[in-house]
Order: sequence, then structure tokens, then C-alpha cells
Amino acid sequence: MVDVVPKITDISNIKGVSTLLALPLICVAYIFQTGASIGWDGSVWFGISEAQSESVQLARLILIFVLKSLWVSFWSVGAFYFAVLIHQEYDYPLLQIISVILLAFALFGLFGSEQYPQLKSVSPFWFYSFIVWGVFLQTMVEQLNSKNT
Repeated sequence: MVDVVPKITDISNIKGVSTLLALPLICVAYIFQTGASIGWDGSVWFGISEAQSESVQLARLILIFVLKSLWVSFWSVGAFYFAVLIHQEYDYPLLQIISVILLAFALFGLFGSEQYPQLKSVSPFWFYSFIVWGVFLQTMVEQLNSKNT
């Protein structure tokens, strides 16, 4: 018989997995949302063309993935450390607020897309990423608070 209530070890495992997957999920969600090209405001500077051989297409796809991952990782880590700074310096629960908003928006996106068709333009992978980030931020709050005590 399967237990309905999660075990403490299950919750601990989820927290550990969230710290491992938080940044990679954002990278994948970003490329799913923006596509396999690099450009700005509708213009494509570097992309994949059907006229190219498969090996060139693959090489370009990998390069685009790496460059976009670096881009979104830079901004994600910067935003995270800014939120940590606010949390530590001002004792303001910014990380908890962000975590709750991310978790709520993830659930809203996963279960509200039928009622709110505007959500269909957002890649569903973002919503899964937001769940992981919500858990990750709660885990970081616990770690930061344990260091401060």
C-alpha cells in the first residue's frame, strides 16, 4: 500500500534534487520558449537553416544552447544573489515571497491553461521549472537561516 503522506526522506530528496536541477531547468525552459536562434527583436543573427547539413545544424544547435544557457544562467544567478542579499542584509522574506509566487504561478499555469488561453503561449516547461525553483528557494531559505543562527 502506498503512503499518501510523503515521508521526511522524500521531502529531503526533493530538496536535494531541486538544488541540482534549478539552473538547468531554467536553461531548457528558456530555449524552449525562445527557439534555436540568437537574435533581437525579430531579427535572427545566428540560427539553424534547413539548407545546412545535419552536422552543421547539430553544431549550431549545441552552440546556441550553450550561449543561451550562459545568458540565462548569468541573469538567474544574479537575480538569486540579489534576493539572497536582500534576505540577509534587511531580514526581509523576499526569497519566501518569490518562492510562493513561483509555486502559485506554476500551479496556475499547469491547471489554468484551459480557462486562461493566454497561458498557452508560455512553454509548459516554465511551469515545471517554477515548481523546482520554488522548492529550491525554500531550501536556500532554510540553509541561510541555519547559518544565521
